[in-house]
Amino acid sequence: MRVQFSVNNTEWQKLQRLAYKKGYPDVSSYCRDISLQERTYAELWRSVVEAITDKPSGSVFALRDLIDAPPANLGVKLYEHQTDLGIIVNSKKDSRNINTFTKL
Repeated sequence: MRVQFSVNNTEWQKLQRLAYKKGYPDVSSYCRDISLQERTYAELWRSVVEAITDKPSGSVFALRDLIDAPPANLGVKLYEHQTDLGIIVNSKKDSRNINTFTKL
């Protein structure tokens, strides 16, 4: 199901500022989290970092192994923060054509 609403340019700019300030990669995920008051992007990221920290060195995993139903933009952040997280992306993708990572 899709939920839409219209905003003017000033409101759009405000939404962009709010999303950025809260650490969201885009306005749509910010609006969804605020509207549903459920799991937030920040909470998801925290869960990912904790799960990686708990893995032993040499573990191979995909993002979906760390959290249920991850949003695609979270995978982008995982890829971009490899160095910070002590992981590397594997050259071969899994059977679903998804990136896998190895903890260093």
